[in-house]
Amino acid sequence: MKVSRPVDHHVVHLVGAVNDTVFSLLGAMTHVQAEMGVDQTVILVDEPAQRYLLPRFHPSIRLVLISAHLGPLRRMRRSLQCLREVVNSQPTRALHLHGFIPSLVGTYAARFHGLSQTLYFSPHGSRLLKPIVAVSALTRLAFKSVARLSDQRTIANSAFDASALVRVTNEKIQIVESPVDSVFFAAARHEVRRPLLMTVSRNRNYEAAAMFAQLAVLLSEESLQVSCNWLGTADADSLARLSAANVAVFDITDAAERASRLSSAWVYVAFVGELGFPLFLAEAMAAGLPCVVWDTPYHRDVIEDGKSGFCCSSYPQLLACVTRLIDSPEERQRIGSAARSEAHRRFDSKTFRDAFLAAYHPAPSKVEVAGKPGRPLRKPSL
Repeated sequence: MKVSRPVDHHVVHLVGAVNDTVFSLLGAMTHVQAEMGVDQTVILVDEPAQRYLLPRFHPSIRLVLISAHLGPLRRMRRSLQCLREVVNSQPTRALHLHGFIPSLVGTYAARFHGLSQTLYFSPHGSRLLKPIVAVSALTRLAFKSVARLSDQRTIANSAFDASALVRVTNEKIQIVESPVDSVFFAAARHEVRRPLLMTVSRNRNYEAAAMFAQLAVLLSEESLQVSCNWLGTADADSLARLSAANVAVFDITDAAERASRLSSAWVYVAFVGELGFPLFLAEAMAAGLPCVVWDTPYHRDVIEDGKSGFCCSSYPQLLACVTRLIDSPEERQRIGSAARSEAHRRFDSKTFRDAFLAAYHPAPSKVEVAGKPGRPLRKPSL
């Protein structure tokens, strides 16, 4: 049955390059709105390596692609041009700006080209969060400019992003964590006979590959019989390093296949370098894996040390936690069960939908993490 749409019920999402982490929020947001009959346009950079994500958008959504081969300034100008053309082509209710550069483009359009729609901003773990926290004049001007516009709201994908942004804006920050695909919750645990460590990375992170290869070498004694799998992509040098350490690499983009492989592992390991909501860690938790992670702000957002996983600040500590889990089936069961329970509580589709719809209503009085009320995140008094 065709859904009747109000003439002004159009939302435009302006994005940069879309990777798995960005899509985990963007895809879920746009899908919920599409099911509610909201007309949407997504303007994004057409990165060849990320094209496998495009068919995952709801079929009702219009995609406007910007060439990835343009330089940064030309890409910003093209984004501005596309944004103005889309907004001027039909009545538009809201603009959602995903990432720091899109927020600058959207803010400029609102201030100097008369766009008066409600503005939503989501940082997605932008690399420019640190300069924002450092209060550079440019970023402070940008955020204050947004705040002076008619209606602006910020939806952060993690508590860390929210706490960073609240230092430069008086706006209340709504936290909406990404949902995890149901195939991970449904995956039945079936550990393989010999110890198997697994990690997932699609960001071509050299440091993470080097650390995982080192871990594989340290655990490569014949008596241990430990195998290591890398799910995702890596640059050529990292692939060579992983191969030399006898790490098996599987470039998997399908969620069901990733869930199946994760369910057979003994331990999931996550290293440094991932920015934004730790999607792959959340997937491993949902699959019931005990997780050992590097102590980063994003990992601390989802792992409670000693309960739903282990956060490690040194390599010897990480190695000790991994070997402890390999040696103890009971510990793996305890940590894995707690991780899956936490994932159910925070990352299922209903929790996401409730938190997202609350964020898109008039600005709430309290921050919500995974749909649960908390204290308002406001700029601290000086």
